[in-house]
Amino acid sequence: MPEPIPTTEAGSLISWNFLPDSKAFHLPDFSAPFPEYPLDYKTDFLVNKFYPFSMKFSTPLIFSLTYFTSVHLLNKVVLNRQIREYRKAHPEAKQLPERIPRAPYWISKTRLFKIFVFLHNVLLCVYSVTTFCGLVHTMRVNAKEILPTFFGHYFDASELKPSHMFWQSVCNIENGIWQNHGPSVKGLSFWAYLFYLSKFYEIIDTLVILAKGKQASLLQSYHHAGAILCMWAGVRFASPPIWIFVVFNSFIHSIMYFYFGLCCIKIRLPLGFKQCLTTLQIIQFVVGGSLAVIHLFVRYTDIFKGTIRGCIHSGEEALAIYMNVIYLTPLTLLFAAFYIDSYKKRSASSSTKKNI
Repeated sequence: MPEPIPTTEAGSLISWNFLPDSKAFHLPDFSAPFPEYPLDYKTDFLVNKFYPFSMKFSTPLIFSLTYFTSVHLLNKVVLNRQIREYRKAHPEAKQLPERIPRAPYWISKTRLFKIFVFLHNVLLCVYSVTTFCGLVHTMRVNAKEILPTFFGHYFDASELKPSHMFWQSVCNIENGIWQNHGPSVKGLSFWAYLFYLSKFYEIIDTLVILAKGKQASLLQSYHHAGAILCMWAGVRFASPPIWIFVVFNSFIHSIMYFYFGLCCIKIRLPLGFKQCLTTLQIIQFVVGGSLAVIHLFVRYTDIFKGTIRGCIHSGEEALAIYMNVIYLTPLTLLFAAFYIDSYKKRSASSSTKKNI
C-alpha cells in the first residue's frame, strides 16, 4: 500500500450525505478499461481472449436472452408431452387437472442422470460454502487486521471504529476488499468473477427440470437470466456493493443445494425447512437490495489520496445498483407469489380437506 497523506482525525473517516454523489447519475462508459484479470491461473487464452470476451456486455446479454427465450419455447414442448402422457394414462378424463403430472424423458430415469444431478448439487453446495467463507474471511481480515494495522501508524488505534473500517474496506477499491492480499486472502475481484462465471453453469438446474418432464417456471428462468446480467455489471465496473450479492447469495445457495442434494438421495426434510429457505431468499432480496442502495449515501476519506469520495462515485459503479434494484423488485414479487402458492394455499387446502 502507498503511504497515507495526513488528513483529519480518525472520526472523519466515514460520513453520510442526504444525496448520492452527482457522478452516480452519469451514464456509464462501456468503453472503460476492464478490471485487471483476477485469477492466479493465467494462460494467453484466459487472459487475452476468454476474460475480455466474458467482460463484454454482449456476452451475458445474448446468453441471457437466448436462455430465457429457449426455456419458454421448450416449456411448450414439455407441456404438450405432459398433456399427451396424461391423456394416455386417463383416456376417460374429460378435462385436464389444474396441475398436470410431469412426463419425464427417458434420460432422467437413468442411473447416470441421477448420479450427475446429485454430483451437480454437491458441487454447487461445496462451491457456495467455499465462496461464502472465503469472502467473509477476506472482509474480516481486511476490516479487522490489514486496514487497522496500517491506519494505526497514523491514527490513534482507539479511534478506529469497526464501522469505519468496514466501509473503508468495502468502498476503497484500490486498497480494500477488492484486491488480493497475499496468497491466502483473495479479494472480491477473485470471488466475484468466479461467482459471475458460476451463474452460467447454474442454468443446468433448468435443464434438469425440463428433463424430468416439468415446465420451468418464470421465477426460475427470470432468476437465472437476471443474475448473470447483475453479476456482470458488478464485476465489469468493480462496483463495491457486489459483495452483498456474493455473500448473501452464496450463503443461501449453500443451504439450497444441500437440500437439493439430500432430495437426490431420498432424504426428505420437513416442509418447514423448504418454507424457511424460501423465506430466507425473500429476506435476502429485500435486505440485500436496501443495503446496496445505502452505499450511494456513504462518503469516505481516502487517506492514501487525501480526498473525500463517495462510496459510489461514478455512473459505472452505480449501474450495478440500479440493475440489481430493477431485477430484485419483480424477483421478490415472484418469490412471494411462489411462497403463497406453495405454502399458504397448500396449508389452506389441507385444512379444508381435514374439516371435510
